[in-house]
Amino acid sequence: IQVACILGALAALIYKYVLYPTFFSSLARIPNAHFTAPISSAWITWRRFIATNNRTIQAAHEKLGPIVRLGPNEISINCVDGGIKTVYGGGFEKHDWYPRVFGSLG
Repeated sequence: IQVACILGALAALIYKYVLYPTFFSSLARIPNAHFTAPISSAWITWRRFIATNNRTIQAAHEKLGPIVRLGPNEISINCVDGGIKTVYGGGFEKHDWYPRVFGSLG
């Protein structure tokens, strides 16, 4: 019975940290700037540490389009019409604090 509990916990962790962010998250439809972007921000953190993040993100936008995924919960947007309006105009889930903070700005 202990093995079953361990396997169940392992399956839950794999679903939460690998399968859900990669395939089922609302961000899953956004192109990944790096193959590990859905499950980890380590690659972009390293790029920031070695000061090559701007070049790397720009190259990703040139290859993949106006919206790219940098990490499990991080995206980069580089244009208004195909990017900012898409994200902030609807279609993406926003945290509860979003309307309180930005609601007064229209």
